[in-house]
Amino acid sequence: MDVNSINNNINTLNSNPSSLQLDKASGSQKVEKVSDESLNLSINQYNQKRDELSLNVQAFNEGIAVSKIAQNGLEKQQDYLKNIQNQLESLKDDNNALQDKNEIKQDVNEQLKGFNQTAYETKFKNENLLSVDYYDEKKNIEVSAKTSNDSIDKPNTPDFANDIFETINQSDLNDDKNLNDVIEKVEKTSNQLQNIVDKFTEFGNRLESNARDTIKDQVDLYNDNKINKERNFGNESTDFTSNNVSANAGYLAASQANIVQEQSVRLLS
Repeated sequence: MDVNSINNNINTLNSNPSSLQLDKASGSQKVEKVSDESLNLSINQYNQKRDELSLNVQAFNEGIAVSKIAQNGLEKQQDYLKNIQNQLESLKDDNNALQDKNEIKQDVNEQLKGFNQTAYETKFKNENLLSVDYYDEKKNIEVSAKTSNDSIDKPNTPDFANDIFETINQSDLNDDKNLNDVIEKVEKTSNQLQNIVDKFTEFGNRLESNARDTIKDQVDLYNDNKINKERNFGNESTDFTSNNVSANAGYLAASQANIVQEQSVRLLS
C-alpha cells in the first residue's frame, strides 16, 4: 500500500468527522419534534388569565352574597307586613264590634318600626341594600367583572312603611271601608315587596350562572396549562435524545479515525 495514499485517507477522515455525524443524524435514528404553537401558553399569559378569572369569581361571589343578604332582609320585612295584615284582618271579626279598633294602631306602628329597622340594618360592606339615602349617589348595586357587568336598582323600602303609617293614622279603623282600604294597602305593599324579592333572586341566579361558567374556564385553563407542560417535557426529551444521537455519531467518527490511524502507524512501522 502506498504510504502517501494512506496518509491522504487519514487526513481526509480527520478533517471531515462531521460528515459521518451528519449522515448518522439524518439517517434512520432521526427524531421529529412534536409541537403545536397554537396550544403553547407562556407563563405570563397563564398567570394573567388565571388572575383575571379569579377576580371575576370574587366579584360574582360578592354579588351573590349581596343578593342573599337582600333577600333575607326582604323576607323579614314580609313577616312584619303579614303580622300587620293579620292584626287588621282580626278587626273584621264580629266579636270585636264593640272594641275601639283604633287601639291597634300602636301595635301596627311598632311593626312598621321593625320593618324600617330591618331596611337600615341590611347592609353589605357598610352599604345599604334596602334603603336609599337622600345624599346617596349610588342608586343601584353593581357587579363588575372582566367578562360581564350586572346591576340591580336599589329599593327604598322605608317608603313603603311610611306610606302605610300615613294611611293607617289618617283612617278610622272603626269604619269598615277605611279598614278595608288599609288592608288593601298592606296587601299591595306586600306584592311590591315580593316583586323586589323576585328581582334579587333573578339577579343572584344570573351571577351564579356567570360564576359557574368562570369556574369552568378556570378548570379548562389549568388543564390546558398542564397539557402544555407535559407537551413541552416531551419536546425537551426529544431534543435531548436527538442531541445524544448526534453526539454519539461524532464519537463514532472520531473512534474510527483513531482506529484507522493506529492501523496505518502499524503498517508504517
